[in-house]
Amino acid sequence: MFHVGKIVKNKNRYPGPPNMVSNTIGEGLRRHINLCFSCVHFNPDTPESHCQLAQHLHEFSKANGVFFPVVRCGTMEPKSGVEVTDNTCRTQE
Repeated sequence: MFHVGKIVKNKNRYPGPPNMVSNTIGEGLRRHINLCFSCVHFNPDTPESHCQLAQHLHEFSKANGVFFPVVRCGTMEPKSGVEVTDNTCRTQE
């Protein structure tokens, strides 16, 4: 079995079940690896200026106490100061 980090059971600080299990490495990196936090469209609970997919994920997370990173997105637009490397695929010649 492969686990990155330590799996711990702790008290839930958010709505949902009273206790939850988390991976200590993932918990510490969630904001750093989730593309939503670096996107200009990420404005939770302000639907008029917020990505609809991110809003659905945010509502699901709040209701169920489940948190996960978004690591791929076709509509992500970086906030000012976020560096993005262009690594688009090239066709074979």
